[in-house]
Amino acid sequence: MSVSENQAPTFILVDGHSMAFRSYYGFAKSRDGGLRTTTGIPTSVCFGFLKSLLEVMATHEPEYMAIAFDLATPTFRHEADETYKAGRVETPEDFIPDLKNLQELLTYFNLPAFTAPGYEADDVLGTLANKASAAGYRVKILTGDRDLFQLVETEKQISVLYLSTDELRRSGKGKSQEYGPEEVKAKLGILPAQVIDYKALCGDKSDNIPGVKGIGDKTALQLLEAYNTLDGIYAAIDQLKGATKKKLEEGKEVAYHSQRMATIIQEVPLEVNLEDCQLIGFDEAALIPMLEKLEFKTFLTKVKQIQKRFGGAEESSAADSVTDLTDVTDGSSAADSVTDLTDVTDGSSAADFVADLTDVTDGGSAADFVPHLTDVTDCG
Repeated sequence: MSVSENQAPTFILVDGHSMAFRSYYGFAKSRDGGLRTTTGIPTSVCFGFLKSLLEVMATHEPEYMAIAFDLATPTFRHEADETYKAGRVETPEDFIPDLKNLQELLTYFNLPAFTAPGYEADDVLGTLANKASAAGYRVKILTGDRDLFQLVETEKQISVLYLSTDELRRSGKGKSQEYGPEEVKAKLGILPAQVIDYKALCGDKSDNIPGVKGIGDKTALQLLEAYNTLDGIYAAIDQLKGATKKKLEEGKEVAYHSQRMATIIQEVPLEVNLEDCQLIGFDEAALIPMLEKLEFKTFLTKVKQIQKRFGGAEESSAADSVTDLTDVTDGSSAADSVTDLTDVTDGSSAADFVADLTDVTDGGSAADFVPHLTDVTDCG
């Protein structure tokens, strides 16, 4: 199906593992070491993910949504390079059941989740973005991974909703910033189309992509400013001098290998009907037991409002109409959020919540093959 240009409904794609790890490590840094129910069920991932998702939905009002996850199996990148993502720390034990509960929770919201054997979630997101853009949707990718910046393109109406760790540290909220080409250029010093070649030159430590030995961030930026692409750089290699020329000549094979490793595939064989991703609401009777299991008291009191956010029929009572989602979405004050969270987290303090979703690091192991919250400015 294609949609007319004047309609351009918003289609939000969610980087599942990126948001899950961001949520987990935000709460794992709190005084009590993460959120749990009174029965001991870990809930940091579920709570942080749902809270951030609602904030994004309140701001961007999508009509369509889909989520991509990684599989715990090797991808074509691991087959091409056995050192890919080597050296990562083990995934924390309590992350795994929390992630499983999250994936179950998302089914109750009627949110489709996609995976693809042999590919990463980034590739699934790139493919879905390409399909949705071609069908006339305005696509926004929610992620904490700068790798996805390479997909940003004005003509295709594809942008990235980036969850900045710095912003989370300052505000304690899961707010995202929308990035188009100009914003990417301002933040990284390169255009979205140059992200891949940047990594080809200086690598990516988080994914163990080597890049050209001895080429760092500043040199990579200078080369791309002068010659635009990796191909352009090598076409003009005779114009270069000294150590930089020598490094590029010796590292040419590695550079193109790194380029291939950093490229998000946009033609993953996915069977998807985009209309199946339309937000149509959910069965409240099916959702409520899961929220009760996770002891999400704040969300339980807001089911009617959440239903409306997810495209369901509005059946709010007079009491419901007095309040809205502000205390679990982006309209809340710090005090409101702290007050609400004490009900959900079984006694977490105000300080715990103000640090909500902060200090994000990566917990993915080589065995789990989860995406790193990549910083494109790290150079090999």
